[in-house]
Amino acid sequence: MPFAYLYELRRGDQIVATGHLSNDTKLLTGSQISIGTHTGTVRSITPISGQNESRLIIDLPPKPPGT
Repeated sequence: MPFAYLYELRRGDQIVATGHLSNDTKLLTGSQISIGTHTGTVRSITPISGQNESRLIIDLPPKPPGT
């Protein structure tokens, strides 16, 4: 049974993208994950009360200078 997440991709305090994600394996804090063209680190996973999803916060690395 896949695990369902409502995710936020963040770079610092800025939200870069949000969406829904299903994953066959349970994600853990500190895991590396790729969504589209972004790769980041799972910062936190919080169950959402009354739903079958968890809130997933993913930290993206800073943008290289000049991009």
